[in-house]
This record gives sequence, C-alpha cells and structure tokens, in this order.
Amino acid sequence: MLAKLHTFSLLGIEAIPVDVEVDVSLATLPKNILVGLPEAAVRESTDRVERAMVNSGFLPPTTAW
Repeated sequence: MLAKLHTFSLLGIEAIPVDVEVDVSLATLPKNILVGLPEAAVRESTDRVERAMVNSGFLPPTTAW
C-alpha cells in the first residue's frame, strides 16, 4: 500500500511544498531509501528517525525466511 503525505519544507523563510510517498506493504523488509537530491541534513535524518522509532517502542516486523 502506498501512503502519500503533502507537507512543506523551509527554505529560508519560505515554505516549499513537498510530496512524500511511503510504501507500507507488510511483505517488504523495513528500510529507508531517499531518492532525488536530498541535502546532507535530510540524508542524516534517517538515522535519527530510526532511533526515534526504537525509543518510542516501535518494533520492526520480523521476517521468517
């Protein structure tokens, strides 16, 4: 299932519209992939998001092969 989010990113004092698409299928392995040309701060945010999820008590699904 594809989830879509319409949000904004700040560029100076301007808010630039951003579309975020996330695949939330149960059959896929949990991973983060950034496409396009993200800035260094955005690329580094994936580690912070993963840590925040773990610290919030989220347990990623386990896959039995």
